[in-house]
Amino acid sequence: MHIPSLAAGKIDAPANRSQFACSVRGIPDETFSVRSFSGKGHALGGDYRFRIELLASSAIDTTYIIGRPAALHLAPGGEVPIHGVILEVAYGGAGANGHEYQVEFASPLAPLGMGRRHRVFLGKTAPKIIEEVLLGGGFAAGDFELRLKENHPAREFTVQFDESDLAFIKRLAAGAGIFFRFEVGSSGSRLLFHDGVGDLPHLGSGPLRFQLQTGAVRDEETIFAFTPRARLLSQKVELRDYNDQTPEVVLEAYGSPGTAVAGAGTDYRFGEHFRDMAEGAALARIRQQALDCQRETFVAESDCRGLSPGLRITLTGHPESGNNGDYLVVDVEHAGEQGAAFAYGGSPGRMTYRNKALLVRDGVAYRPVPIPRRLHGTYTARIESSGGEYAFLDEQGRYRIRADFDLGDAQKGSASHPVRLMQPAGGDNCGLHFPLHPGTEVVFTCINGDIDRPILLGVLANPDTPSPVTSANSSENILRTKGGNELLMDDRRGKEKVELFTAERKNLLALDADSEGHRVRLASEEGTMELFAAKTLLLDSGETQTVEAGGDHIVTVENAQRLMTKNKEIELQAATDILLKAGENILMQAEGGEISLMAGENLLLDVGETFSVEVRNRNLEILADQGNISIRAAGALSILGQGGGTIHLGQGGGAIEISAEGDLTIDAPRVEINGQSIGIKGASLVNN
Repeated sequence: MHIPSLAAGKIDAPANRSQFACSVRGIPDETFSVRSFSGKGHALGGDYRFRIELLASSAIDTTYIIGRPAALHLAPGGEVPIHGVILEVAYGGAGANGHEYQVEFASPLAPLGMGRRHRVFLGKTAPKIIEEVLLGGGFAAGDFELRLKENHPAREFTVQFDESDLAFIKRLAAGAGIFFRFEVGSSGSRLLFHDGVGDLPHLGSGPLRFQLQTGAVRDEETIFAFTPRARLLSQKVELRDYNDQTPEVVLEAYGSPGTAVAGAGTDYRFGEHFRDMAEGAALARIRQQALDCQRETFVAESDCRGLSPGLRITLTGHPESGNNGDYLVVDVEHAGEQGAAFAYGGSPGRMTYRNKALLVRDGVAYRPVPIPRRLHGTYTARIESSGGEYAFLDEQGRYRIRADFDLGDAQKGSASHPVRLMQPAGGDNCGLHFPLHPGTEVVFTCINGDIDRPILLGVLANPDTPSPVTSANSSENILRTKGGNELLMDDRRGKEKVELFTAERKNLLALDADSEGHRVRLASEEGTMELFAAKTLLLDSGETQTVEAGGDHIVTVENAQRLMTKNKEIELQAATDILLKAGENILMQAEGGEISLMAGENLLLDVGETFSVEVRNRNLEILADQGNISIRAAGALSILGQGGGTIHLGQGGGAIEISAEGDLTIDAPRVEINGQSIGIKGASLVNN
């Protein structure tokens, strides 16, 4: 930076001439005279504040001044301006030299600190977010510049939570190792962002000479006090983090001291939010540099009006040669006073301007100190979807949410990155998960207090998404899905029950523990029911077991089927027919009693081959009470006795008998033998 009339560091204005000036946009330049001022916070990454006492020739409406761009000029002729905005004006009344005003003057960033915002940024780098915030806060593209050299990774999810745009920018920038300063020109200032000191400018007036105060009048700007300082800080930085997308990787990173100044201990930090080893190494370096640049600092007091943060200066003439050299200006406190000139019109008898600057050695990698912001609490949000009937989950079962505090205008399903839902159980290919549907109110918190790392804790009921259990059914414990599937457990005393059913109770399992009688019901009201066991299926009933089928009852058995009773009979009853069918044999056996076949009409036995009836111990009786007995054979018909008794055919007084010895007797009132030929043979014929 070059300062025209102070290029040689000369002080050439008489004391009774105004050394300072203040101009406010929209007000004539000669309106105000500066009586005194003091300024703090004029630092790298700082939002400076100045308190200025002004005199005006006439009274001015204070409400007209606030919010207007202004400039405080530290040198005669409007040189060395510091630009900003008027934040506060107090009218002190009319005095001997004019109307007195006390003004608070701040950096051009000050309006960004006036409000609070809650919003979310997805998949953007810290520089990109800073740019969006500035443009959205009223800065034009030409009002700032990002002079960054390093690679800044995209951030999956970044939240501005209950903080001003200015606080958010400062926090975000410091966390990424970025600092900002103002480049001053005659027409205004420009906001510059840096992530290194390599391209920072030198003071245009050349080296600053060290000269102790002696009371003598000096004709050039000098440094008149110089104080080295050293602090014992942590020796090194160690970072550790966890990435849920690579749970098997232990993320660790270490910083190495960059200076020879002694340190002690390790600054261990967990949850600095890095996703891999490369990001961790870069972040550890930034955190280490933020420590190292604080170890050795220097405080210089001077009357050099051109000192501003971000300038590199050269100190010469110090009796301690080790103090001579190049430095970076980090912070400057300003003070100016010329009240004596207004009162007497002559020499004030003391310095009109002085400053105190915080320096670090040039070459030290300056980094801002990170601004911690841990949030511990819970916040509400809504589950969102980009469309569709069912829950909107990604391939890992994560959800998209829109936080209730988020005022952003992102499309549905795009207001967050995928967020995990805490579950009561989980593990390798096991766990519990009931999908959350769009519109569901959820509560979330943040891991390690980092609002950029949300995690869903659970669901909250509200009138739009009411609880399935209320005062109306307070004894019930209910698990009900979006589709109407439900598990109900009722704890009413004497009415305890458990029910599991699908929508509209079309399929139901009910376990009723009513004190008047326990009951279990398994039903499919409109569909099919299947019972399957790879091994044994046991149905055991202490009393009656009833099977009812509206259609057919079909039992298919791979091997044998056995139906047994211990005490009473087995009854098979059909409205029409009963069919017994076997691929091979059918065996009916009554071990201690009878087998009775009864037919209301006909009894038909249809045999494909041989029909055999065997009575082992007693008689075989075939009886037709009212009809005929007909025996027909396509081949031979044999009636054979084994010699144990007579074969007798008899009716109406006539009979044919074959005795056990084989004699044939025909006895009838009349015997008629007809035939075309009749042959009678025997050894003898006996005639009565």
